[in-house]
Amino acid sequence: MSETTYVEPKQGAVPEFIVDELAHYEEQIRKYRAGELGEVKMQKLRLHFGTYAQRQEGVQMQRIKFPGGILSSDQLARLADAADRYASGFVHFTTREDAQLYYVRLEEAPELMRYLAEAGITTREACGNTVRNITACYRAGTSRSEAFDVAPYAEALFRYLVRNKYNQNLGRKFKITFEGCSEDHSALRVHDIGLLAVIRNENGRERRGFKVYLGGGLGGAPMLGYLYTDFLPESELFHLAVSVLRVFDRYGERKARMKARMKFLVQTLGWEKFRAQVDEERQRVGPIPLVAQYLKEVRVPYPDVGLTPPSDLRILDPLLDTPDFRKWYRDSVVEHKVPGFRGVHVRLKLGDLVAARARRLAAVARRFSAGELRTSIEQNIYLPWVREGELGELYLALKELGLGEAGAETVSDITTCPGADTCRLGIASAKGLGSVISEAFERELAEHYELARALKVKISGCPNGCAQHGIANIGFHAAALSQGGRTVPAYLVFLGGEVNVDEAAIGRVIGKFPARNGVKVMKALLDLYSRERRGTENFNACMERLGDARIKGTLEPLRAVPSFEDDPSFYQDYGHENERFAVRQGIKGECAGVTVAEVVPSFEAAQAALAQGEAYFYHSEFAHAILAAYEAAAKAARVPLYARLVDPFKSEEALWEFENIFVLSGQTHGAWLDVSSYFDGLKQQEPTETAAREILDQARSFLDFCAEFSGETQQVLATAAAGR
Repeated sequence: MSETTYVEPKQGAVPEFIVDELAHYEEQIRKYRAGELGEVKMQKLRLHFGTYAQRQEGVQMQRIKFPGGILSSDQLARLADAADRYASGFVHFTTREDAQLYYVRLEEAPELMRYLAEAGITTREACGNTVRNITACYRAGTSRSEAFDVAPYAEALFRYLVRNKYNQNLGRKFKITFEGCSEDHSALRVHDIGLLAVIRNENGRERRGFKVYLGGGLGGAPMLGYLYTDFLPESELFHLAVSVLRVFDRYGERKARMKARMKFLVQTLGWEKFRAQVDEERQRVGPIPLVAQYLKEVRVPYPDVGLTPPSDLRILDPLLDTPDFRKWYRDSVVEHKVPGFRGVHVRLKLGDLVAARARRLAAVARRFSAGELRTSIEQNIYLPWVREGELGELYLALKELGLGEAGAETVSDITTCPGADTCRLGIASAKGLGSVISEAFERELAEHYELARALKVKISGCPNGCAQHGIANIGFHAAALSQGGRTVPAYLVFLGGEVNVDEAAIGRVIGKFPARNGVKVMKALLDLYSRERRGTENFNACMERLGDARIKGTLEPLRAVPSFEDDPSFYQDYGHENERFAVRQGIKGECAGVTVAEVVPSFEAAQAALAQGEAYFYHSEFAHAILAAYEAAAKAARVPLYARLVDPFKSEEALWEFENIFVLSGQTHGAWLDVSSYFDGLKQQEPTETAAREILDQARSFLDFCAEFSGETQQVLATAAAGR
């Protein structure tokens, strides 16, 4: 693999390679609008740049990555300006520590990306069949309980993998997270790769590494990851990631899109066989001694905040007597590893922040948190560098912004995805139900707030689970019911999910209920917990002890739907009361993406490229002959790849995918080992007559091989199909 990487800078002038790729994106959009580029090809390209089709026709959602969830005040201010300039004036923060802008015009997406890139913000590979945003514990570098700061490792791995040919054409998306604390703030076990910081003492020396889980995921079939190793040395981080990605790319499902995540490959092979494949691949890959180099580039010391000894809290005396401040302090202020400092949660209701408020929050972070902010999977902002003596001033500043509300990270701080408000796959408005339940903790659920304070409530607008409802104590995902010939917005309710460092559990379905009974379902569950818990028994343990039959019996009356004439509100979705509720039929979302475009590659195209190369050679244009031969080899590789539903973006990716999927799996019976690096090497030679002749001859041999191989492959597939 090439060890040259191209990543967005932190700030400053936009690098030439980004200028070039955005110019290419802009040109492809122009061709698409002119009818010169097909829908599928455009979709593949859009998703690679994080531009996602929205529920509303003619506009896009733009997803924006913040690796490790870290952003600066300047970046938040630029994001706010972008929301006003190119989108609808607000920002939504997601459970993957991304930001999303809505109602973006496709033609303006490249310009938006240039504007963000000036501030070191990237959208590259925020969607599509690749490695998505690499998340990390939002308390990294500030937590008293952390083994070590994982943020530099998340940034380093992001930089290594972005634009890397190993993960541009995967069967489906791939998710990685890092956790450093003794508490799980990152949902380790529901990622394709979950990495927990561990320190091992060897011969009197501390050695850093990671406890590694593989094969987790949420969605319609949630699964917990398996423990791969108790200790992976930090120096082997890239090596493990590359090996797992290669195995997934080679053997993962591609045709059945909803079965194409890595968790299904683990399920199909069985954990021990999958693990053996990864171990074998690690031997094949060999060392990747780049981790230290990347860490050196991204590791930063503590910000220049003027570290001081613990300050005197008497500065807070006037505020300490106010109930509002005491509530805010309890919910929002977090212990810190550096004496004299605290971390502070800023509660964002449902993950939303209007642009004007975001700009002012950026200024607050610049004043009180060394210009640094973090996003969390609970969709809040975290200020990691607040002086203890300035908490009172910070509270007043946040309150003036309308962001000083208590309840952050508590039961009333509901996690939701956008749902049917903007998502093509959304069935109902998760935000609508989330708002209603959150507000109910000030009214009909208020009596249970203290008892339920630590519970996690998460609401997804469809089974895909973007709000991570499967790992909530009480989770909801949108569905529908039929009553009297009408459709009723409803939710499946899950109980018992959790993610902890030592244990994790996927919630179990307890029933389907009309959306309008969401608050009543919450009240019935909390009433039951209040009556039946034993001592300090937690919610999950109590529900498990009571059993599903008892719980379902308690909730049974809430499954009923009154007639439309008796109560028409049951037939309306929250926030969409003026619309008739209906499940959209035949609409495909883009979570699964696409794998192949409409134009089918052919050996005729490869032969034409080879003929062009021979013509260049005849006229002694050896440099052009070499490039044409390389393209001919890549075009030949694309033909059998297309049969496997692999449609690479670039020629180097095509040769790599042929090697990974066909050569390394043994299907070529040892032929064309290292074909990718071999042709790369031939292309890099000085453009002499000898070099041009060599690559032309090798490209012709490879084309002939691919033609024969493709025919054999098709025959095997046909035979297998006939046998079925």
